[in-house]
Amino acid sequence: DVKDTYCAAVVQTKKTIAYPHVGKIAAMTAHPVYQNLKLESYIGTPIFVQGKVYGTLNFSSTQVKSSNFEPHEREIIELMAQSIGRFIAAHQTEMERQRVEDELRRQHRRAQLFAEVTLKIRQSLQLEEILHTTVTEVQKFLQADRVIVFRLGFDGSGTVLKEAVVPPFPVIQGQDIVDPCFQQEYLEQYFQGRVGAIADIEKANVEPCYVEMLQQFGVRANLVVPILQKQELWGLLIAHQCSGPRQWTDFETELLRQIADQIGIALAQAQLLERETRQRQELARSNVELQQFAYIASHDLQEPLRKIQAFGDRLKVKCSEALTDQGRDYIERMQNAAGRMQVLINDLLSLSRVTTKTQPFIQVNLSAVVHNVLSDLEISIQETGAQIEIEDLPIVEADPVQMRQLLQNLIGNALKFHKAEEQPVVKIYSQLLMSLESPVLSSDNQKQVPKNATNNGDFCQILVQDNGIGFEEKYLDRIFNAFQRLHGRSEYPGTGIGLAICRKIVERHGGSITANSESGQGATFMITLPLKQDQGDSTE
Repeated sequence: DVKDTYCAAVVQTKKTIAYPHVGKIAAMTAHPVYQNLKLESYIGTPIFVQGKVYGTLNFSSTQVKSSNFEPHEREIIELMAQSIGRFIAAHQTEMERQRVEDELRRQHRRAQLFAEVTLKIRQSLQLEEILHTTVTEVQKFLQADRVIVFRLGFDGSGTVLKEAVVPPFPVIQGQDIVDPCFQQEYLEQYFQGRVGAIADIEKANVEPCYVEMLQQFGVRANLVVPILQKQELWGLLIAHQCSGPRQWTDFETELLRQIADQIGIALAQAQLLERETRQRQELARSNVELQQFAYIASHDLQEPLRKIQAFGDRLKVKCSEALTDQGRDYIERMQNAAGRMQVLINDLLSLSRVTTKTQPFIQVNLSAVVHNVLSDLEISIQETGAQIEIEDLPIVEADPVQMRQLLQNLIGNALKFHKAEEQPVVKIYSQLLMSLESPVLSSDNQKQVPKNATNNGDFCQILVQDNGIGFEEKYLDRIFNAFQRLHGRSEYPGTGIGLAICRKIVERHGGSITANSESGQGATFMITLPLKQDQGDSTE
C-alpha cells in the first residue's frame, strides 16, 4: 500500500521529495519503510498522466547519501517522470482508439446483417432514390393521377418531398401545405396506422375547408397511408385521383400500407447508414489526429531524453570519481534506460510515419530491395554467421521506403531470434497468386488474399522463412500488436513495435501479413501484396 511507503508524501504533495539521510529525521524513524527496510536515502517524484498523478518514479538506498540531492539530480528524475508520463498517456490514447475502432466495427457488422435481411424491400439506401422509386412505381401500378410522399409536421402542415404526376394536373412537389381545418385527431388516426380513403370529396362527409384545400390541387379522390418510422409518425404516402371519383380497393389499400412499411424500414436504414458514415468519417479523422499526436508526442519526447542522456554523460565524466560504485551503477542504469527509451521513441516515430510520411507508389524491384537490406544488415549477418538464401522476387507497385523497412524488419527479426547453438538460415522467396476471379487460385492461396481486395491484377506472396526459435501460433494475433513481446528484453532486445509497423505497411498497400510457426521450429512470415495498385491509392 502506497500509504506505508515514502512515496505517499510524493503522491500527497504532488512534488519531488528527497531524503538524503532518513535516520536524521526524527519524524521518519518510525516509518514502516525505515523500520522494515532501513532505507536511508530516497528521492521520488510524481508521474503525471493527463494532469493526474499516475504513480511515482523513485530511487532509494540503504546507504546514507553524503550530501543533499542537487538541483540537477532533481531535474533528471523529473524529466524522466515527464517522459514516462507522456509515454503512458500516448499508450492510453492508442488503447482508447483501438476500443473505439472495435466498437465501430461491431456496429458496422450489425448494419451489414440488417442490410442483407432488408435487401428485398429496398433497392437503395439513398433517401432521394428510395422516395423517387416509390412514387414512380406506385403511380404506374395504381394508374393514379398523382402519388406523393408528404413529410408531416406536428401541426398537420408539411412538405411534398416527392411526386409522380401525369399531365395535365398541376405539379406540387416542393410545396409547403397547411391544412386550414387540421385537428389533432387526424394525427392520432395516422399514428395508430389507420388508412384514410375518400372515393369522392364532393360526396364525402368531410369539412368544407378540407375539400377546398384538395380542390386547389385538382384532387377528386385520395388514399392516405401513414409512414411510421420506429413507431413515430414520419409522414404520409398519398395517392390522388384527379380525373374523377375512384373507389379504392382493399388490395390497393393493403399494397400502399405494405409499401409505406417498406419506406419506414428504408428510412431507418438510411439514417443508420448516414450515422455510420459519419462515425467512419469521425474515426478516420480521429485516426489521423492520433497518428499526428503519436508523431508529435514521440518527437517532443526526444528533447527531455537528450537532456537526460547529456546530464548522465556529464555526471559520468565529471563526477565519476566522487561517486560510489553504487552511484556509478545508478548512472549506468539511467543511461541504459535512456538508451532503451531512445529506441522506443524512434520506433514510435517509425510507426506513425507509416501513414503520415508516405511516398507515392512506384514500380519497386523487391529483389533489389532485399539486397540493399542485406547490405545494411551485413554486421548482424557476420556476427550470427547466418546463411541467406534469396530467390527472384517480383516487381510491385509500392512505396519503396516502406518496402525496405518491411523487409528489413522481417529479415532482422529472423537474424535476431536465432537459436544459439545452430547456424541461422534465412530464406526469402515468393510465389504468384492469381486474381480473385481466376479459377486456378488454390483454396490455400485464397486464404492469404485480403478479403477487401478490389484490385483487378494478380497478387504476389513474399515469404521470409527462418530456422530460429519460432513461437506458438496461439500468439499469432498478439505479435502484430504494438508493444507486444514474447521474450524478455534481456534475452532479445527490442520494443515490440517492429511487426506492428510491418502490418501497417502491408495494410496501407492493400495486402495482408500472417505467419506459420511452432516453438523451436522456426517461423515463416507470409506477406500478400497486389502487383498493381488501384488508381488513387498511391498517396494514401
